[in-house]
Amino acid sequence: MREQTVAIGALALDCGQTLPAVEQRVTVYGEPAADASNVVLVAHALTGSSRAADWWPGIVGESGLFDPRRWCVIGVNALGSCYGSTGPRLGEAFPRLTVRDIVRAERRALAQIGFQEIEFVIGGSLGGMRALQWALDEPQRVRNAIVVGAHDHHSALGIALNALQREAIALDPVGGLRLARKVAMLTYKSDDLLRRRHDRRPDRGGKPRFDVEGYLEHQADLFSARMEPESYAALTHAMDSFDVRDADGHGGSAPSLTFVGITSDWLFRASEVREAARRFAALGFQSRYLELASDHGHDAFLAEPHALRALLEPLTARVPLTL
Repeated sequence: MREQTVAIGALALDCGQTLPAVEQRVTVYGEPAADASNVVLVAHALTGSSRAADWWPGIVGESGLFDPRRWCVIGVNALGSCYGSTGPRLGEAFPRLTVRDIVRAERRALAQIGFQEIEFVIGGSLGGMRALQWALDEPQRVRNAIVVGAHDHHSALGIALNALQREAIALDPVGGLRLARKVAMLTYKSDDLLRRRHDRRPDRGGKPRFDVEGYLEHQADLFSARMEPESYAALTHAMDSFDVRDADGHGGSAPSLTFVGITSDWLFRASEVREAARRFAALGFQSRYLELASDHGHDAFLAEPHALRALLEPLTARVPLTL
């Protein structure tokens, strides 16, 4: 694993403002082939980092879908995040970001360190939005994009839920971030999973509350220790901005698109993910839909990476590698 902070200079944003002296935190696993046929960009979700092997075992890492012994895997911490890339500073105003802004910064960072061609770009949730944006913005550089648990726009429900979380943070950055995480965790899980794991059972720690309340408290504890409220607000705004339903067709030269829906996901419904795949197929893209059967809800792409790997292995197996 190699990590570096890449200075990409000033970055003009879609909102009309310019961020000066932008930095991108980049992590690379493995070595690129001469023809870049083994280069994979892994885009993290809302609260992830550039260290893809840390949060996506089974997909990145030894014996994973993208094993660094065969693949060169790149992770870039999103603009606006708090894990090494330029993001909001406490008490300072930060411009409103879009997914396109995040991808624009990533493109510049990768070009600067010598990565021009990408065989696969893959991500879930916000990472899936970034993967699709990469394919649309760089159709000559990206050969395959895998969009997991996301579609071609953020829904009204998703925007509303993000707005509630940001409002909680605005009222109280510390307590609000905890509440935001609790709300988010409920959107990431399914009713069936919560019933199976917790139902109406008393708290396993013996406190006077239900077990599901204890679960949410635990998740808030973990999250508040690693996430900055300002970054959380910036990245949820970026998610809300995402809408590429007006994309143009690219014909036969376009990247191959794979959309993965999750059966129990109610934040990014499988039916809407399937419809996005159909819209891009109608535009002339080689666009396919796959479905991950799980009761984990939206979180399934992280909670069940081995099942996701099995679903995606036929795609990666078709790519001849030149090592």
